[in-house]
Amino acid sequence: MIETKGLQKTFKHPAGELNVLKGIDLRIEDGEMVAVVGASGVGKSTLLHILGTLDRPSGGTVLFDGIDVFKLPEKALTDFRNRQVGFVFQFHHLLPEFTALENVMMPGFLARPGVDRARLKTQAEKLLAELGLAGRACHRPGEMSGGEQQRVAVARALVQNPSVILADEPTGNLDTRTGKELFDLLYRLNAQKGITFVIATHDKGISGRCGRIVSMTDGRIDVTENGLAPRIVEI
Repeated sequence: MIETKGLQKTFKHPAGELNVLKGIDLRIEDGEMVAVVGASGVGKSTLLHILGTLDRPSGGTVLFDGIDVFKLPEKALTDFRNRQVGFVFQFHHLLPEFTALENVMMPGFLARPGVDRARLKTQAEKLLAELGLAGRACHRPGEMSGGEQQRVAVARALVQNPSVILADEPTGNLDTRTGKELFDLLYRLNAQKGITFVIATHDKGISGRCGRIVSMTDGRIDVTENGLAPRIVEI
């Protein structure tokens, strides 16, 4: 489903260029749940941002179902991102002045001008109910707990029925119990809906439950086997 070939990312800095991604070749199959692990600053977020087309690579290609997405015209690339990719970040990035329901509906408004508001509202309400937040639909983020806010963020990521969800430290701002509950939710969505997940995390409890672990160390790939996860990919 997703394949990178020779993926590179270099950031320019007054002190010199910083090479974060160094020729990464990686394939993620439809329906997989992949953990991306490694020390802070090794490029986990950069990799996810490029996979989600929020940032462009300095070199190499990103293919979704064989399509080189960065060769698409800008509008087509934006449409692709809005429809095919969902994002969940460490900090929920909910809009504080809007209710949970309105936050979940927001991607639909942005992606489809003239969207059927009633249908979108019904879809958003259904997602909130599935995630145990039916009673919180009219509450603003400041009136909800951290775990509830992250579940709203997950519902927002799902509202466009994306093919893949990219989650960057989704439990990093939660306590241990709430973080486990959130990951249980993601795990269930993967198992029941077949959504592909790529999750950047420091939490070994999370990474160990994923089908594969992509360990980022020095921008290079070394494929090994592991008894706990089906495959280990070291970068």
